[in-house]
Amino acid sequence: MKIPERVENGVDMDPDGQVAVEGAVRTVAFCPCKWNSSLLAVGSSDRVTVFSLNFPDEGSDQGELAVEVVRRFAHKEPVCSIAWSPNMSLVLSPVCMRFATASSDGKVRVFCSNLQEKDDISVLDGHRGPVNAVAWEPHSGEVVASVGDDNTCRVWGLDGEQRARLVLRSPGTAVAWHPDEAGKLLVAEKRGCLRLYNALSWQPLMSLDTGPQGAPLLSADWSVCNSLLLGAVAGPSWFLWETARSSRPLEQKAAHPGGGTDFRFSHVHEALCATRGFPSNQVRVLNLRTAQDLLLRVHVRELKRLPLGLERDTAVGDLRGQQPLFQVTVRQRRRRSA
Repeated sequence: MKIPERVENGVDMDPDGQVAVEGAVRTVAFCPCKWNSSLLAVGSSDRVTVFSLNFPDEGSDQGELAVEVVRRFAHKEPVCSIAWSPNMSLVLSPVCMRFATASSDGKVRVFCSNLQEKDDISVLDGHRGPVNAVAWEPHSGEVVASVGDDNTCRVWGLDGEQRARLVLRSPGTAVAWHPDEAGKLLVAEKRGCLRLYNALSWQPLMSLDTGPQGAPLLSADWSVCNSLLLGAVAGPSWFLWETARSSRPLEQKAAHPGGGTDFRFSHVHEALCATRGFPSNQVRVLNLRTAQDLLLRVHVRELKRLPLGLERDTAVGDLRGQQPLFQVTVRQRRRRSA
């Protein structure tokens, strides 16, 4: 994939909709399952609230965002990350909502609810420090991976047993499973290193890094639409790798002068990704195919996380108990012949 020269445009944006949330938002996650893609989990300092969002039809000026609270789950410690299980259904019987959380008390929690009776919560205890990210294996849904400040990546079974413990050289900041090939795990470290592991032997398959600049790597993602693409933010730059070609970055561009904090690929458009960083909680949306770079000057106090929805691209932030939603529509233009 060859990326053209970047064309930057700046846009001031107000939310397309807002969701009332109790407390300050710490993390958010859209459900990646096709039949449950309207679900949005919002984690705060003491709870996880699951909303159902019904957007008006694209291109329609009529109608507003419809919001419904599906379930509230008590959470004793601040939530750092949320991952949805692929093995859940709100349509077919038996009804089961399942997700995992990472928290600052060093524990991973697995929630399972039939949305009627008492919720089941399994606590996975092993990290010696805050857990920064959690990811559910997308094929079997039988294991969960987590990374933390204790310089480890741990893999857990649904029985609560620790299946593997990988020692890192710095705090783990991101973890993701291969969207297509079962048994491949991506682990990102704060020192700027990303490794791909074989989940059967736990041997590293490939090592990537963001270079000698020493900037902290705070977020990484694996493209669902093109599983050869990996992306990350470290310091002021974002990085893109195409794993079939080389371990060197395919692309490296300046994004946020004050440092980048989040990187996400779109679940809808293969060529679309987004970053968040400072100053002023900037959000950049980049079309890798056309090199259009949209800088969103978002009118919110703080953007805690930057998830992108499954059916449409929607960024989510936090504004004093309000959950603003920003829709990003991509229109492809044909290039004129020279």
